[in-house]
Amino acid sequence: MRPLAVLRRPLLAGPLFLAGPLLGLPEPPRPALSVLVASRDLAVTDFDDPIWADAPAARELFQQEPNEGAPATLATEGRVIATPRALLLRFVMVEPAAEFVARELRRDADLSNDDRIAFVLDTYRDRRNAYFFATNPNGAREDGLVTEEGDPSLDWDTVWDVRVRRTPDGWDALFRIPFTALNFPGGPTETWGFNFSRIMRRRTETVRWTGWKRPFALSKVSLAGDLTDLPALPARRLRSLTPYALGTVEKLESPSDTNLLGRAGFDFRYGVSSSTEADLTVNTDFAETEADTQQFNFGRTSLFFPEKRLFFLQRSQTFDFGSQFTTFPFFSRTIGLKSLDDTSVPIPINAGLKLTGRLGRTDFGALAVQTRAAEGEPRTNFFVGRTKLDLGHASYLGGLFTDMERLTDDPSRKFSRTYGADTLLNFTPEWSANGFYVGTDNPDVSGQTMAWKAELNFHGEYANVQLHRSNIGSAYDPQMGFVPQNGIHQNFVDLELTPRPHALALKNLSLETFYLIKYNENGTLNEREYQYTFRANWLSGAYTDDDVVDVFDENLTEPLELTETVTIPPGSYHFVRHQVSFGTDPSRAFAFQTRINFGQYYRGKRDAYTGRLFVKPGEHVAVSVIETYNIVRLPQGDFNLSLFSGRVDWNPSVRLLSSLILQSDNVDHLTNVQAIVRWLINPATDLFAVYNRQIGRGFERPGTRVSLKLRKTFDL
Repeated sequence: MRPLAVLRRPLLAGPLFLAGPLLGLPEPPRPALSVLVASRDLAVTDFDDPIWADAPAARELFQQEPNEGAPATLATEGRVIATPRALLLRFVMVEPAAEFVARELRRDADLSNDDRIAFVLDTYRDRRNAYFFATNPNGAREDGLVTEEGDPSLDWDTVWDVRVRRTPDGWDALFRIPFTALNFPGGPTETWGFNFSRIMRRRTETVRWTGWKRPFALSKVSLAGDLTDLPALPARRLRSLTPYALGTVEKLESPSDTNLLGRAGFDFRYGVSSSTEADLTVNTDFAETEADTQQFNFGRTSLFFPEKRLFFLQRSQTFDFGSQFTTFPFFSRTIGLKSLDDTSVPIPINAGLKLTGRLGRTDFGALAVQTRAAEGEPRTNFFVGRTKLDLGHASYLGGLFTDMERLTDDPSRKFSRTYGADTLLNFTPEWSANGFYVGTDNPDVSGQTMAWKAELNFHGEYANVQLHRSNIGSAYDPQMGFVPQNGIHQNFVDLELTPRPHALALKNLSLETFYLIKYNENGTLNEREYQYTFRANWLSGAYTDDDVVDVFDENLTEPLELTETVTIPPGSYHFVRHQVSFGTDPSRAFAFQTRINFGQYYRGKRDAYTGRLFVKPGEHVAVSVIETYNIVRLPQGDFNLSLFSGRVDWNPSVRLLSSLILQSDNVDHLTNVQAIVRWLINPATDLFAVYNRQIGRGFERPGTRVSLKLRKTFDL
């Protein structure tokens, strides 16, 4: 009865949306921490400088887990000092040495399975976006950008530093973030949004300064407190040049060929103002980028491979529009990469210019890139522009425009343009709505060239609800974007109940059901799926995730090719599948996850077995092995599919990192071996050594490549 009683108020608030924050009702009071202003600079190692005793402290933290709202069981103290050049944040944490959990040293590793201190800085105080920084008792660095209160994107990197020292009482973390690393409004005085959180893994305890209600993560910036009394910050003088030099030896097959290559280029970053920056890249290189994770397509929708290239990842959230489940009108992997069957072939980039920032209440971004003629593609110019008008209360109204211009004599390929608008409205912390409308313009193309989505969400402590309706036109073709499936009208309803039984060290249970139906443009059924799922999540991080029943009705209007010898013919199909999965505490030295997905598949059968093994004997070594094995039996033919991935990380220190990655696919005949060594000589200098070995006829040019790359940032 208690979950229903607690749930009643926020659910009944649904019909009263417009009586909420969007009409300007006063916000609840927020805690504030005053910044101490120092007339001299401080180093990241100045733990014992007496000035820290004069800085105001934030000491009252409250539990999110396991006992919501209760005081933290161990003391945490946060202080902030602003110097002429940087913002310094110091956190002093009490913790018995026997309780330390610290197994990560890698940059931007997920530190949530370690003891962790993390904070967000909402420099514009727009209650939507923020910078995210974190570390663990090893001093590992984690940074990212929070966009529209989503999970931090760890792809963003900047020059900053952190030091950690262990003390008799616990541990002490000191962050130094140069003002040149941040965008901010600039003014005589400033107040920023601020919040911080601490994880104590051995106690399965998470505490936070404010916004500690269970449904909300640290990235829920609208619930953050304030960082006050920031001084008139210095005019942003960001001018940095990052040249690189690269040498590569490659031995290719089909046909056999050996090459010795050298190249150089640079990135230039310029702070136009305290709130706007420009990034220029010339002769761009991505030698150190990790290979894509191999996938196999068992359905009709296109596979999605995330962006991993640094230039496109930096501030990529500015250009976010849509989702991989409906459409991305702009997807940066369409620039400088050409898809060929199961692999992507690089297209050289001559130069690119990115401008991101904020003007008044409007976030904006612009990106222009030119690629060379290669792999059968002509020289091409790409452009994307993005705006978001801040409506207040973590809401916005946005616009998007893309333009691709090919230098070709083929009139049907000369250009491709996309234009659209989107919005996100947060009515209360639990209730939100979002949607978009987008269209494409391509030569000699007419018909259903539009796509749209409308979605309503409720996210509470004991329930989650989603109502979704979308339409993707059959002639909708954003050639700078991603579309999983065209010509689809989709309806989706999801209901999840999350009771907390306060027994067996459970965090919560989850009882979820959803109903998905897709129609073709002529009104006939495309796909229908409904599912009933049970989950149990323990405070330790262990879980079970079981699909009691997953029912499919598929109407294939054209053949579905699975392999070169197995193709499912058009027709109507009904089949039922099930899933059982379990995972152990991921913070332990030994952890594993297993999943069995089994049942009918079209007019045959498919059983999929997945095992994941993770071994972390200490902070210097980590091993992971993942195997997914599918046994497919169909009237059209049988096959077994093995997708294997193995990874070994050896990290002698936070500044010397190495990874060995092995992937294989026995059906598409792909094997990829990649080794990456990264030496962070100092916060501004990196040396990479990269080994790539591609084996199998699934690659266009299999072979071996060995590269050495030096990259250094100079402040001008």
